[in-house]
Amino acid sequence: MAAGLFLGMLLLLSLSLWRVLRLQRENLLKAQVIEATKCGVLVTDATLPHHPIRQVNGAFLALTGYAEHEVLGQTSTILSGPDTDRASMETLGLALQDGWACRVSVRHYRKDGTSFWNEVMLSPIKDRVGRATTVIWIMRDISDVRALEADRRGRPSPTLLCESVSEGMLVTTDEEVVYVNMAGLRILGASSEGQVIGRGFLDLIHRDFQETVREHLIRTSSPESECQWETRVLHRDGRTVAVEMSATPIVWEGQESLLICFSDRLHADRRGNDVSQGLHDLRRSESITDMNNWAWDVAHGTELWSAEQYRILGYEPGSVPPTYDTFKKALHPGDRDRVLALFEETFTSDRPYDIDCRIIQPSGVVRFVRCRGVLMRGLPDQPIRMSGTIDDITDYKLMATLAEERVLQLKVVLDASTTGMVLVSREGTISLANGKIEQMFGYVYGELVGRPVDSLFQTADRAQYARESRDVLSASRECLSRTGVELSSLRKDGSGFLSEIGLYPIALSSGSSLLVSIVDITASRQADRTFRDDQMRLDLAVQAGQVGIFEYDYQGGTVWWSPILRTIHGIGMEEPASLERYLQLVHPSDREMTNVMARSVKTPHDEDRIFEVTYRIIRPDGATRTISLCYQTWFDREHAPARPRQTVGMLVDITDRKAFLTRTPPLSTMEPPRTISRSVFHEFNNSLTAVLGFSELALSLIPTDSKAHRHLQQVIAAGRNARELAQTIRRASDHAACSPESILPPQPGSDPSASQTEVPDVVGPHR
Repeated sequence: MAAGLFLGMLLLLSLSLWRVLRLQRENLLKAQVIEATKCGVLVTDATLPHHPIRQVNGAFLALTGYAEHEVLGQTSTILSGPDTDRASMETLGLALQDGWACRVSVRHYRKDGTSFWNEVMLSPIKDRVGRATTVIWIMRDISDVRALEADRRGRPSPTLLCESVSEGMLVTTDEEVVYVNMAGLRILGASSEGQVIGRGFLDLIHRDFQETVREHLIRTSSPESECQWETRVLHRDGRTVAVEMSATPIVWEGQESLLICFSDRLHADRRGNDVSQGLHDLRRSESITDMNNWAWDVAHGTELWSAEQYRILGYEPGSVPPTYDTFKKALHPGDRDRVLALFEETFTSDRPYDIDCRIIQPSGVVRFVRCRGVLMRGLPDQPIRMSGTIDDITDYKLMATLAEERVLQLKVVLDASTTGMVLVSREGTISLANGKIEQMFGYVYGELVGRPVDSLFQTADRAQYARESRDVLSASRECLSRTGVELSSLRKDGSGFLSEIGLYPIALSSGSSLLVSIVDITASRQADRTFRDDQMRLDLAVQAGQVGIFEYDYQGGTVWWSPILRTIHGIGMEEPASLERYLQLVHPSDREMTNVMARSVKTPHDEDRIFEVTYRIIRPDGATRTISLCYQTWFDREHAPARPRQTVGMLVDITDRKAFLTRTPPLSTMEPPRTISRSVFHEFNNSLTAVLGFSELALSLIPTDSKAHRHLQQVIAAGRNARELAQTIRRASDHAACSPESILPPQPGSDPSASQTEVPDVVGPHR
């Protein structure tokens, strides 16, 4: 039993060791393949945020000028610069986010700051569940190609060959295969280009025919050479395939090469080289009638259309002659000149064409098609055959147009927004950014694409952002968003500011992404603090001056009383505020004033004015108090006649002051107040100084057009009156102390009540 257990453990250990060794060999082999590749290659980890670089080859280092330790762990944005195209970076960002393969040409920068045109191809490697684990970046310097294309005014590249023609095609340079199309792979039985490219061309020919093919290739440039010949090629399964072959000298990537065309159907009759008969046999072939191919024998003027091409052009198969003129008539007038110019150019160059255009079917229906083809030559400057395909891409075009329009709409919406917005992949990489976010953080156009989004926040707040985004993404099925999150943001220059972000999940085919909004709230927070300080000062001034405030809204019929007003009128906090209750407390002798007040609040003036009135009230406990009231009414002047909208009033209890003034005779008859100490005046003056000081400080911080500003003005006016009264009393006391004999006693028969102040009527308007 123990021996069996030991053998089992030994077997498992051996199996684990074998797997580790195999994995090491595979990784070593991959590293050797990457290192031997002539193109620049970098490998990024798709399982980690921001796709950090984990491997590069020597060609990449030679291309960019960086050392290996300078790029490992970095992101691909290390190659971006001021002129890096934003659209290309967005394409790469979206491809990384969605796990797509893509190919773009983008202006990148080397370590020394020089720019170059980089052709970047992304190839994601996915696990069994379809998630990308690794992304391979293949890079090639195409600056010379772009310069050549610019020199040729945007004409298509001569190195492209149509992939959909029925003939097999391959290109040889120094007898080595450097290109093969899909039809050629099918005829040779190969599953990938790697099984053909790099091999000697004659190795693909049966050994019994190799010498004959070599002679034909040598005589290719001779006018007496045969245009086409028959031979046999080797299939991957070991059998031989009879083909018809032709060769044409071309220039491939700046080198003299041969374009070799071959077909596994012999279109020529062995006895008479009857091309028309070959086309007739081709017409009867099931393969081409089921496809969208066409062929044109230039020398004999014979053309063949597949049934599918007839249907694409809107005809029943065989109902019209398959001629070039028929095709030209089907072209949309808006595209006809462009398409025909490209077709004519094909006859003067050895390169194929590939163009999208519109056609009009006989029924009037407009369809989008893709036309591709290649011209084959026999003798120099003597075209012998042209073949190609036509594909109906209407549905694809409409979907692509719709996708482009949606992307454009998204960009327009983002750029038009006054809020900074970025589209972030699940890994945390920015794939789209609007102009507001670039302006807010100090980045140039397109510089944010591909960067990690947490680089926009202070280091201390990045963990909080990670938690918030993770929570939103985990609940993306419920479409739960998160707003009002305050984080400290970080500009490009290193300065920081307080920001408020919103996280909105977006469901894509590849998974959930985030739309992140960022708003600079530095100014608003400062304004909130200033408002709170002003409110605190105002409350302090109102409390110190014991000022009661009320508001009346005419539209809603609502009344609001401040707590101090309730205290002045002896009304509890539980009693509801109402205009009727307020008027009930007015002294019966002064109720006529309410009519004056009612007329003043209902009569509109050229400008909103402040009115002052002094009246008496009778509290619920029977006490009579004298009230000084200032009020103002705002009118809705959009209607005729103008209607009152709101009245705001401020009142102060002046009963004690009125009583003091009433009891105090003029200075000439005033009895010396020898019992009043100077410390009393000193304390009273200090209290008034505090009230006025706080009030004037608050007044400077409150907008002049607000009602609080006007209320505070009345507090200051009342405080100044009280200070003048205190100074009058102090001077009388000082005068009495210095010259007691100068103060005369009251004259007999004088009426003390004559000095009493009557309750005045409405005094106003006061500006």
